[in-house]
Amino acid sequence: MLKEADTEIGDSAPRLAKTLARMRSHSGLTQKQVAERAGTTQAAIARLERGKQSPNVRTLQNVARANGFCLEIGFVRSPGAEDRTGCILIIDDAVETIVSS
Repeated sequence: MLKEADTEIGDSAPRLAKTLARMRSHSGLTQKQVAERAGTTQAAIARLERGKQSPNVRTLQNVARANGFCLEIGFVRSPGAEDRTGCILIIDDAVETIVSS
């Protein structure tokens, strides 16, 4: 289920929200259609796309599948990352590549 945005998402929330909205736009689906396919509500999808809620991994996976994508998570070394409370990198190259094609 969705939870309120927390410090782990921090500055990455707007990028994640933008990526989710772009993914849905590329898929040609409405928020309601994505919600039905992902097993959630249209309001929840709207909050995700506005960066008002922070999804857990399962929610991201469900939303990605609902849009015809798969969720891929990777790790990158970041100098000083051990000194930070949260470090999240959002890469939406796949969405950008598909959208620009």
